[in-house]
Amino acid sequence: MAFGGLCLKLIKKEFRDDLNVSKFKYWFSIILLSLIGSLFFISFFGHMSFNFEALEYEIALQIFDHGFTDFKIPPIGTVRAKTHIAPLKLTVSLQNIDIKLLQSLLESNPNKDKILQKFENHIYKVGRVYLLRIFILALIGGMVGSLLYERKKWKPLVCGLLIGSMVYLVLIIGSFATYDVKSFQNPEYHGALEAAPWMIGLAEQAFVELDTLSEQLEAMAQNFYVLFERVNSLQTLSSSEGTLKVLHVSDYHNNRAALKFVNQVVKSFNVDFVIDTGDFTDFATPIEAQLLDFLEEIAVPYVYIAGNHDSPSIVKKLKQFPQVKVLSEGIISIKGLNILGIHDPASLTDNVIPPDMQMISQYQNKLEKLWENNKENPPHILAVHNYKIGKILVDKVPIILHGHDHEFKIYKEKATLLIDAGTTGAAGIRGLQATKEIPYTVALLHFQNIDGKINLTAIDTIKVYNLQSGFILERSLINMELIFPISN
Repeated sequence: MAFGGLCLKLIKKEFRDDLNVSKFKYWFSIILLSLIGSLFFISFFGHMSFNFEALEYEIALQIFDHGFTDFKIPPIGTVRAKTHIAPLKLTVSLQNIDIKLLQSLLESNPNKDKILQKFENHIYKVGRVYLLRIFILALIGGMVGSLLYERKKWKPLVCGLLIGSMVYLVLIIGSFATYDVKSFQNPEYHGALEAAPWMIGLAEQAFVELDTLSEQLEAMAQNFYVLFERVNSLQTLSSSEGTLKVLHVSDYHNNRAALKFVNQVVKSFNVDFVIDTGDFTDFATPIEAQLLDFLEEIAVPYVYIAGNHDSPSIVKKLKQFPQVKVLSEGIISIKGLNILGIHDPASLTDNVIPPDMQMISQYQNKLEKLWENNKENPPHILAVHNYKIGKILVDKVPIILHGHDHEFKIYKEKATLLIDAGTTGAAGIRGLQATKEIPYTVALLHFQNIDGKINLTAIDTIKVYNLQSGFILERSLINMELIFPISN
């Protein structure tokens, strides 16, 4: 307020020389333009980017808002709370995550107390730098505002600087003096977070248990090792020529722990190729697409049918891998097996919401036409993400592979055998919040070439339970002839 008083003294001095209406308008205009300039510069140039470990984020201020603090996490939404009285909105936006750096940090067994102390020091440093930036912007804005009206005299310029200082102090003091962090105990959720507030609880849980995370992941890896040691000792079904092994996976949902698991299954069982029925990611963002790099390690053909949690950017990334066959709408033949597939309609957009009944009906019609057009080279397997779309071909194709339901099951409808791979990623981060434990699941299909025809002879079910020592290996003998002859 002393700055405002100093500005008034300058005005009074002028008024003693010539106290009239024109002089009043002159100084009123300077003060008003200085005020507007200061607020404008803070609002439009008050954003600044920072980095903390694997995270890149941006801080921004917006004037004439309602005292909110927003935490934006693209693309899943915003967490908002009414934290202060001053007409100022503080926004913190996550810009990028360095996935590889984040993984290496977790694998280094970080200490929670050290991370908290490091983060606290980071916040103090960022706060000082950012407040200095806002102060400079307020001064420049006030000065520019005064220069718009008067460029020849020094007193209006000084007044503009003082007005800028006053704006800064009023906004910052008003915000800090009334700021209440406890407001985030009952925040508002906007965007996808509004439908999935479990994300907040998950983040809190993960941070609290950071000390044991590396130990749990190590234990999981040891469990996988024991699993495959036992798998390697199993007697094979047949060593005769023509044996074909197809691994059915689905619904990774960003779970990196599942990625090496699948690669190890491929190697241990000598899998010929993989069929993935979708939902590699959770929110279908380019950031999540970085997780796809694990596919470089899988040397066998990898057939992919996009799910509702995938997107054009995810599909584009998948097509960059030479062994990946993205099956959008059509039929493909690999090692004598004809596979008909169709993507989930939600994968054509960034919207992860499953299709409604009208869209399902449209895609059922598409699928039926695809089947009709390939009667001369009929499919042995139909691969879809959502069973509701694929059920139109029950009793028309021998086998239907799907996912989406996050529940492993093998069942039969009429003459069609249906296999739901469940969730190979144990439902991803949502699996950690489930009331019952969700296992990592895959299905291994064994085919035999018998007299020029393909027979499904057995299905191996592999279930590995999250962060526990237990697993399930189960073999179901099928001996089902896939009535169609092998394609040449």
